[in-house]
Amino acid sequence: MNKTYDDKSVSDYINHFYDDNPFTNHLGVDIISINEGKVSVALKIKHEHTNVYGIAHGGVIMSLCDMAMGAACLSMSKKVVTIDMNINIIKSIAQEDTALVKGCIIHNGKSTIVAECEVFNTAKKLCAKARGTFFVLGPIRQ
Repeated sequence: MNKTYDDKSVSDYINHFYDDNPFTNHLGVDIISINEGKVSVALKIKHEHTNVYGIAHGGVIMSLCDMAMGAACLSMSKKVVTIDMNINIIKSIAQEDTALVKGCIIHNGKSTIVAECEVFNTAKKLCAKARGTFFVLGPIRQ
């Protein structure tokens, strides 16, 4: 089932969850959209997000992927922690460009969830692809 949240309860929970997350606040990540099993986030790449070459640091890209996939898990009303993640960085993202990350659920199990995501630049070029496995801690409290 792929529904958009009209009542905003799960959406509000996810937004509040990340309001209270010091690391994502430090990065400056924006949540763009939340649908059941799909979440999009964005980050304008600033100097503090770059490596010595002036491009987005791989750790920043990986963190964005982890957040997008984790938020997609939350959209299924489940609290999770990451237990495994892999990423292929295909194209760099320059400072002042924006990374758009689209995460989605590909397996929604009782004890684990598998998600994947794609990272695009503002020219809509694929820059990275990641997959993660998440351990389900339990249901979210609304």
